[in-house]
Formats: sequence, C-alpha cells, structure tokens
Amino acid sequence: MEKRKADALANGVFLVCLGALFYTGFWWPGILLALLANLAIRQYLTHRLFDLVVSTVLLLGLFFLSFFRLSWDILMPLLFVFGGLYIIFKEFFYRKNPSADDHEP
Repeated sequence: MEKRKADALANGVFLVCLGALFYTGFWWPGILLALLANLAIRQYLTHRLFDLVVSTVLLLGLFFLSFFRLSWDILMPLLFVFGGLYIIFKEFFYRKNPSADDHEP
C-alpha cells in the first residue's frame, strides 16, 4: 500500500482511539495503546515489519509497566537500551539509500 493511504488509515484509527479515550477517561496509559495502534497500522501497511515489532515491544512494555504499576527500575532501562540499540542497528546495517543530506559538501 502506498504511504499516503497507510498514513490516512493510521490517522483515522488514532482518532477513533482518541474518541474512545475521551469517552472512557482512560488517558494514561491508554494513550500508549492509541499510539501503538497508529504506529502498528502504518508500519504494517508499509511493510516495515521489524519496525512494527520494535514499536510494539516498547509501547506494550511501557503500557504494562504503567497499567500494572510495576517497578520501573528494571524494565525502563531495558526499554531505553533496546530502543537505542535498534536505532543504531537500523542506521548502520539496514540503511539502503543514503540521502543527499548525508554527504558533506
């Protein structure tokens, strides 16, 4: 699916989720699920499955920490390390086409 349509569908789902949050008053950590729905749909429809897995792990981890009032002492540092390693790994090992902005004049 083209990116424009995927963005439109993901934004529509996000608005529906926001409507549900207004109705239920379940703002925190419900907003994490709304963000996850938006990102997951966009990444799935644009075939970015690895990004989908990483986003899901990070946002569900934060959701469960907040919802079940778990200790942030162990999981939070792990989520940040996992996210940082993902960004580094993706940038240096899976970058296909460097942009013109990457080259210095």
